[in-house]
Amino acid sequence: MKKLLATVSVFSILSLSAVPAFAADNNGTGNIHIKGNHNQIKIDNNTKVENNFNINLVDIGGHWAEKYIKDLVSKGVLQGDENHNFNPDQHVTREQFAAMVARMFNLKNTSTVQDFNDVPQKRWSFSVVEATKDYFDAFKDLNGGYDFHPAEGAQRQDVTVTLVKVLLKLNPTIQLMDAGSADQLLHSKFKDADNIASVLRPYVATAVQNNLIQGDDQGRFNPDRTLTRAESAALLDRISDMNIVVSVPSGSTTVSGSTYGDSSVTGSTYGK
Repeated sequence: MKKLLATVSVFSILSLSAVPAFAADNNGTGNIHIKGNHNQIKIDNNTKVENNFNINLVDIGGHWAEKYIKDLVSKGVLQGDENHNFNPDQHVTREQFAAMVARMFNLKNTSTVQDFNDVPQKRWSFSVVEATKDYFDAFKDLNGGYDFHPAEGAQRQDVTVTLVKVLLKLNPTIQLMDAGSADQLLHSKFKDADNIASVLRPYVATAVQNNLIQGDDQGRFNPDRTLTRAESAALLDRISDMNIVVSVPSGSTTVSGSTYGDSSVTGSTYGK
């Protein structure tokens, strides 16, 4: 079964990272303004970070993504584990990425309903998965219910789509490209453009058009490749450089949308 929604490719600049928990006591400048319990977050060019966390990640020194990781930890977006490890080169899972997106865009869970069969209320990621469900893909099972596949790796094309969907709500100046223009742009940029799911191409192309992502040194997007935690950090830190006021409410709609994927297993649903 192929996952559908958002993703970003591995690129020299973009990266995402996992979710550990120790922020820094930092009054430096940045692009996110965080006060108190993070109920208000403003991303702008004159940002001051105000929090009382302590940062001491022991496994990121000298890593290519060290700056991105530290930036987002100090802003309360990323965290470290109980041993103060960030594990930058490990794959980021879908539920870990959901947690990062929820923190980054201040998304809160407003639903008491369990939408995904494999994310029960007792699971650690229940709240963040529910809070971000309108921006992630879902997978329809044989009984008509939906799965989230929380422990599976977050693919680049899926991550790209998720972030673009959030940005489309946050920034009205960003417009989703039409299918024809998207297809033309992607084929001019990436040798493996045909490997990007057709229903996701407008989102991936919109990300390329807005300089959020780029291909690798061989000119490939690698849509099905799983991001590392470090790549996740780099991508989110780049997005934090955009002038955005974060006020996206968590949706409460049920998962729906057009389907595609390996129908021999289950139908993949592109979430609303």
